[in-house]
Amino acid sequence: MKKTKELLYGKFGTFEDKLNWLVIHDTNKLKGICSDKILLHYYSKRKIGKDICNKILKIYHSEKDIDIKELPSQFVLKANHGSGFNIIVENKTELNLTQAKIELMNWMNIDYGVMGAEFHYSFINNKIYVEEYIGKNLKNYKFLCYNGKPKYVYVSIKEGENKYRNFYDMNWNFINFHCMSEPHPKNQYPKPKFFELMKEYSILLSKDFKFVRVDLYELENEIRLGELTFIPMNSFFYCKNKEQEIELAKEIIIKN
Repeated sequence: MKKTKELLYGKFGTFEDKLNWLVIHDTNKLKGICSDKILLHYYSKRKIGKDICNKILKIYHSEKDIDIKELPSQFVLKANHGSGFNIIVENKTELNLTQAKIELMNWMNIDYGVMGAEFHYSFINNKIYVEEYIGKNLKNYKFLCYNGKPKYVYVSIKEGENKYRNFYDMNWNFINFHCMSEPHPKNQYPKPKFFELMKEYSILLSKDFKFVRVDLYELENEIRLGELTFIPMNSFFYCKNKEQEIELAKEIIIKN
């Protein structure tokens, strides 16, 4: 028991150890609100002073309510209560609406909190919504934040069939972490134009939590909030060596 406590509470706990502890002991309704892709708009407005999420065009309680005629030529169909519940529509004339409704119906019957053992999702009232289409291959920056303090940011890079993940500190210095995938061989990736503002937003959005990943997109002239992620990769966030996993976990303070 003593060794277990030292691993979890002390300096040797890994990122996965502490994420799993948070799942069991730090689940709360506020996390559910912030994981709800619809209610996140209100949280963003309260914390930042404005809604920086992608615009919601329609909200439905059932897939049967969808009227394709009232939607623009491009949009994204989503469910608000999980991860990966997205149907990207680049041309609605090519959408198989019947198949899309079957998929949405299946999503609506899922309790993602139970399915993924991320229990804060179980607070969410399941809905379908339509979000504006903002393009593809967007630059997505994921800030790892600890008690309101962003410490690391990583960006995923795809080149052909190869996928890379580069980590940086808050001065955009490259960090040689090998987590989930290898860093790009050239190491460097262009610093975001709005990097300082991204840091400010990450601070404001993460103050209420021991740990949260703030996912931000950089568009041509603005920043958009993708989501707040409390358990990245369902806690299966592995690195090449244990020292790096411990380093990522250091700022998650768990008191005995």
